[in-house]
Amino acid sequence: MLKIIGIGNTLRGDDGVGPQVISELKKENLPDSVQIFDIGSDAFSIIDHLISEQPVLVIDCAQMDKQPGEIVKFEVKEENLSKLDKAILLHGFGFADVYKMAKKLTDNIRCTVIGVQPKSLEFNTGLSEEVKNNIPSIIKMVIEETNKYVKKNTNN
Repeated sequence: MLKIIGIGNTLRGDDGVGPQVISELKKENLPDSVQIFDIGSDAFSIIDHLISEQPVLVIDCAQMDKQPGEIVKFEVKEENLSKLDKAILLHGFGFADVYKMAKKLTDNIRCTVIGVQPKSLEFNTGLSEEVKNNIPSIIKMVIEETNKYVKKNTNN
């Protein structure tokens, strides 16, 4: 089972990109071997998903010093945790903190992040045009990852 997880607070501008992508994915015809979740910005919910030993694809806004709306996909590994810690925040916890908590419970974490550079995180502003315009590209990336997962797991 591949878990696709949208993280973010829809009240804080571009931080709502993860939940918005999940909303759009619900309109897609995804395989049965894929589950989608909107977990808001609850750090402890992401831990539950990380320790499930199922591959996880996370969609969230991430401060990466890129142009607003720019998308970066990367696999989460020990070597890049310091970058993630500053890029993705979950109610006061950095993603690296959450990952390290999960790592204490299992060694079998398989997580990929699709990060989207926000323009604004101000309250009650909605998604910026830069981020909103890139949602189709994010959906395309998610579907490509889903297809890779399905192909890999049906050829075994």
